Amino acid sequence: MMKGHQNTDTGGVLESAAETEPDELPVLRRPAAEAGDGTGAETGAGARYLGGIHHARDREQSEGACEEHFAGLWRTGEGVVAVVYPLEPMFAEAAELLDVHTAAGTIVVVKHAYALDGPELGAVDRARPDLAYSPSWAELSAHLGAPAPWWPSALRRPAHLTAWRPGDEPRPVEVVTHPSWEALYAFAEREPAGSAVRRACFTIGHRIRAGTSESASKRMENLRDWAEKPGEPFPMVFPAVPDTDDPGLAEVAADDVVAAGLAALCARTDDAAVECLEDVSLWSGEDLPYGGTFNLMRTDVTRAAAEWINRLRQVHATALHRVEGADYDTVGTFVDPVTGSPVVAVKGKFLHRDTHEITYIGRAPKRLPAGSVLKEVVLDDPVWIRTTDGTVYPAPAMDAPGLAWGYRGSGPLTLAECIGRLLDDGAAHAVTYDDDGRSEESGLSALFVKDLPRGTRISRRELERARNSA
Repeated sequence: MMKGHQNTDTGGVLESAAETEPDELPVLRRPAAEAGDGTGAETGAGARYLGGIHHARDREQSEGACEEHFAGLWRTGEGVVAVVYPLEPMFAEAAELLDVHTAAGTIVVVKHAYALDGPELGAVDRARPDLAYSPSWAELSAHLGAPAPWWPSALRRPAHLTAWRPGDEPRPVEVVTHPSWEALYAFAEREPAGSAVRRACFTIGHRIRAGTSESASKRMENLRDWAEKPGEPFPMVFPAVPDTDDPGLAEVAADDVVAAGLAALCARTDDAAVECLEDVSLWSGEDLPYGGTFNLMRTDVTRAAAEWINRLRQVHATALHRVEGADYDTVGTFVDPVTGSPVVAVKGKFLHRDTHEITYIGRAPKRLPAGSVLKEVVLDDPVWIRTTDGTVYPAPAMDAPGLAWGYRGSGPLTLAECIGRLLDDGAAHAVTYDDDGRSEESGLSALFVKDLPRGTRISRRELERARNSA
């Protein structure tokens, strides 16, 4: 990224073209000649689309950021303009691309953030490389001689981008997603027909694909409603629409099949299963058999946490163990025999602590066993639940929203909702963002906003008394 050498014009410095000689204005702020049709044939304005380039500069060449992008090149009355569409979230400023597109006199980067008239445009002219400015879409389109093309990020496939020409009808394009729905489909196709793993991976891939397709369509619809001005031509064109012909649709499964398939995937040990599970985990942990992760340092634990660590049983690494410990120095893989959840022991996880310190990375259950009855809560990280049979469990939790105490915020409210549910039903599901009513447990909320010491044990009777005090 450019650091500190650009004078950025956001519109205020060069507001009045009437008070400035045209040649002194940045190129795209100058009055454009009468627009042509932009179809490739030279027009009265001299506007011509020269084609597009898919460019990828490796990380070593671009100081840590792979600057993959598509650039559409237009010959205008003011010279060649390169309109750049990033193919990744992090991207360079326009001035950094002057040495890439050497034939262009003006570089325009279509950014991910939005301005008042659509996606923000960052431009720079070769003649004045230290002056960055933000033209409007109307100004850009006027110089191109045609509405400027815009693709949602999910529709920026290089083959389509480079083949597109002004005047083409919008074409269906398979969405680009992260994680990749295509990788999940490819894995699923190698699994036995009808297997739970196969159908689970097709289902997750379909959800990723369908959600991204819907989002891309909505972005274009909203952008037209937002940017189109009465009596003025719409300053952009949408060259693509999401391809809705989903090859995995027929294998989409119900939630119980997905849960069974992902449980089987977690237990496998092959490299392909690990790669697939990484994609599933990046998308959502909602369908995994276990809840949110937590960390415990062996040298700094409460009595309940020590009890949990001491019952762990060492096992060979599964796919889920490998995903959990992928970024760390793994020294052991375990299972909690009570919940069945995987646990990874790693060394030196936290930079601010001893590099030899052992950290246990565990997963909370999504719910406790049927028939469980809450006996007490232990405030810790994670929060612990002891049931009437004496067993201690990490409190049911997802990766988010989290459980916490000691302040006024979402953590104590979520903990209050979780404990309220467990008082009513010891096997209640963990709280999710889709749940309503976290503020209804006002008595428990008042208890958990207190700055109570770590390790505080709160009995069922105390919890019920707090709950009923509201």
